[in-house]
Amino acid sequence: MAMISGRIHLEGDRLHLPAVAEGIFLPPTLRGIQQTSLSHPYFWSAFTMIGNPW
Repeated sequence: MAMISGRIHLEGDRLHLPAVAEGIFLPPTLRGIQQTSLSHPYFWSAFTMIGNPW
């Protein structure tokens, strides 16, 4: 749900999460990504949603 609502996003060399104030450093191959929202279904649809039997 945090991905859908935009609370998780990529910015510079970090993945920003609500529970981690300073964010998580990305590996060198992913660093330098412009600010990216992960709210598009492309990013979160692979995760099983709570209550979904599949």
